[in-house]
Amino acid sequence: MAASSSTVVTALPMLPVKRSPMSFGMLSCLYFAAVLLPWALSYVEGLAVRGVYEELVQLLSIVGLSMMLFQFFLTARVDAVARHAGVDNTMRLHTRMGEFLGYLILLHPFLIVAPRFFVAPSFALSDTWDLFTRPETSTGMYAWCLMLVWVLMAVFKERTGLSYESWRYTHSAGFVAIIILATHHAVTVGRHGRYNAWFDTLWIALCVLAVGMVLYVYFVRPRKVARQPFRVVDCAKGSESDWYLTIEKEGNFPFDFDAGQFTWISTSPSVFARNEHPFSIATTRKSLPKVSYVIRELGDYTRQLGKLVPGQRVWVDGPHGVFTQNARNARGVVLIAGGAGIGPIMGILRELCDQKDERPIRLIYGNRTIEQMSFLTEIESIQSQLDMESILVLEKPPEEFSGHTGYINRDVLEKIASHPDAGTWDFYICGPPIMVKAVESALLSLSVPRDRILYEQLGF
Repeated sequence: MAASSSTVVTALPMLPVKRSPMSFGMLSCLYFAAVLLPWALSYVEGLAVRGVYEELVQLLSIVGLSMMLFQFFLTARVDAVARHAGVDNTMRLHTRMGEFLGYLILLHPFLIVAPRFFVAPSFALSDTWDLFTRPETSTGMYAWCLMLVWVLMAVFKERTGLSYESWRYTHSAGFVAIIILATHHAVTVGRHGRYNAWFDTLWIALCVLAVGMVLYVYFVRPRKVARQPFRVVDCAKGSESDWYLTIEKEGNFPFDFDAGQFTWISTSPSVFARNEHPFSIATTRKSLPKVSYVIRELGDYTRQLGKLVPGQRVWVDGPHGVFTQNARNARGVVLIAGGAGIGPIMGILRELCDQKDERPIRLIYGNRTIEQMSFLTEIESIQSQLDMESILVLEKPPEEFSGHTGYINRDVLEKIASHPDAGTWDFYICGPPIMVKAVESALLSLSVPRDRILYEQLGF
């Protein structure tokens, strides 16, 4: 089992601390403080308490609208926020809270009418019907119906048949309509707004800012991206399933990144086309002005990467992300990659090699077949230069394969997590969401401290 973080270890050289990105836990705390603030302010009005259930419904209603509004702020990629919180953290929180918000909004009208089934059951059904059909509640019900459809579209986006670009446009437009309808409902029917105009002003101001975030993403931020164009240097198959894409700065503008970060890339002729896709960087800043990526062929867009030609202009938004070595104080590094997750993992591994890092380094790299494995020769070369061990994991291995057969599971991880100093090591995980979740759960079960686990899921 892994040792606790208080284990005494031999002193090793540490990486310089450049900046301290906000943790996901800290971001979550700030988010909950923000969404609870309107509810706390509602008590400034001094309205009479009407009962425990009524106050609970009031809390859930205000928090639900607050969460809906702040979802827009989590996806805006405002640099001042992204530098501290990390877009990967904000998108992760956006996804998690979106699931909870969907349930909360779905239950909202039923929570309002539920007491009537106990107080006056003979009128309950007609009262419920009135709630859905009365003119004064109509905008709320329109928002509710749209929310139900758009949440289902988000959950089952892979089955909708929409392209990624079409889904993004409909997702944004739909939720702009929902938030405008929901805000109108709150200021015309909401209890607090009917008594104090300043509470209505709060909702309207937040709604305007939320819609402004969408306008910023679609019309303002592209102008900034346009000032840092890149061009394609090469795009070729690096393995059976992966493309290796290399781009280069087209101009003398400032651009820097940390190993492990990612960027959004758009290959559209217009920077406003919004057909961008997030890809993790596989190199270090030593490669600048060139930047390289490992991209797994998974959908319509990635299958067409072979059509890119050298010299073609591409648009790069970034870098983003906190899947880096910044502000870490680990005594060892464990890198765990699944499939195309080897991209950012190779960036970190190359950075460790550039720094001639003296700490123990462990690499676990899993894939389906040996033909899908990338960088095996380079990994072997780096291993000879560092205090490094690697474990290869294949679902369908060839004959005489000396690695682990199957998946990156608890048995594989236990070999590393049982090291007496593992409680002071950092564990970096990158791969498909299902693999990342499984590995994280396994590491936690092996007593690896949660704050020592960093991960990046491939896809938002």
